[in-house]
Amino acid sequence: MDDRRIQRDAWMAALSCGLAALLAPGCATLDTLPIIGSHHGPPPPAESGVLLPDGTFEPAVITDPNSPEGRLASGKELFRQGNYAHAERIFHRLGKNKKHPIPVLEEARFLEAECLRMQGHYPRAADTYVDLLNKFDRTQYKEQAIQRMYDIANYWLDDTRNQMREDRERKEGKRWFVSPIFMTFDKTKPFLDREGRAIEKLEQVRYHDVAGPLADKALFMCGCVKFFRNDFSEADYYFSQIHERHPNSELAPQAVELAIISKHLSTGGSDYDGRKVAEARMLVHAAFNNYPELAENKKDFLSRQLVGITLQQAEKDFKVAQFYERTSHPGSAYFCYEIVRRRYPGTPYAERAGERMTDLRSRSEEVKPASWWDSIPTLPEVKWPWQRKDADPAPRPELAPPPKQLPAGLLPPSPSGSAPGNYIP
Repeated sequence: MDDRRIQRDAWMAALSCGLAALLAPGCATLDTLPIIGSHHGPPPPAESGVLLPDGTFEPAVITDPNSPEGRLASGKELFRQGNYAHAERIFHRLGKNKKHPIPVLEEARFLEAECLRMQGHYPRAADTYVDLLNKFDRTQYKEQAIQRMYDIANYWLDDTRNQMREDRERKEGKRWFVSPIFMTFDKTKPFLDREGRAIEKLEQVRYHDVAGPLADKALFMCGCVKFFRNDFSEADYYFSQIHERHPNSELAPQAVELAIISKHLSTGGSDYDGRKVAEARMLVHAAFNNYPELAENKKDFLSRQLVGITLQQAEKDFKVAQFYERTSHPGSAYFCYEIVRRRYPGTPYAERAGERMTDLRSRSEEVKPASWWDSIPTLPEVKWPWQRKDADPAPRPELAPPPKQLPAGLLPPSPSGSAPGNYIP
């Protein structure tokens, strides 16, 4: 038993010495070590090079296959041959070493994401695209990375689309329940919360290219998902962003229509904050003025929304007036009832406000009966002595003493030679 232990300790010491020698200064680094379980990359292809803007091809001269450029070219050759697993490991090593040139790091990071995508590892590929955009915000692969992220997020929302279709069938009476979304073991989808991860990637698509061609589509998809989940405040945010930042988008009219509904449903009624209802009124006027297709095709819908907004605002102001009347502030209540009557004519609340104003006016004009409080004698008014009727009307003497006059011998002579004047200290 002791012999085995001694032999094991000897093997561990030898292995430690070997690793220390490999990692010693001046020796090989981790990038030059072979990948476990795979062979070395192929030599760089002879046709490697750069395509110049004028259309000419400049061949790349790679003298050292073990240099970062040489290993990058080897990974590209493996990618071209379809060996994505081996190429992905090479690109991952290149992208993790920050001592390599920036062009090598940028291209290696993008090609690593491409290898993951080609293997079907969409969650890891999407995160790698985001890492590329975060580290290289002006990368030449920005457009391709954003398109890949959008496609992956769109693919992850297929289950949500199926739920939308099943929910519509349930409301029509064609089915009894909607299939829930649980975990999945498919490598192309996240293990949990596919919908949340899809919205996250769509928000990142919009963040990294605010004015790009996919920004409005990403916002619209996020808004539709939140609207389906009855999260109307979040849906209102996404749809309003399309109206504010992408007014010329082909999705803008539909986004304005859904934003009006979301604002109207996210308030909670007239007992809550009325700013969203006021914003909905502004959106209705914007739809009439800026979107002719909505003004023509959705005129009845916009008119009904405007009526609903008016009734909700009238109810809110009427309840404010009722609050003042209930707390014994008839003047404030009368003022608020007058606001309701003038702002919302023709509504039931305007008629009720007029009735309450008449009642308040009649109660204020009634003569109140004398109460026991009025029979209590009041104390006489306290006045200062000089405010009484028997006070002396003559002016009061000055409180300060008169100026002192020095003896004649101490007075200084006058400059004009006349008699010396008074000296006032």
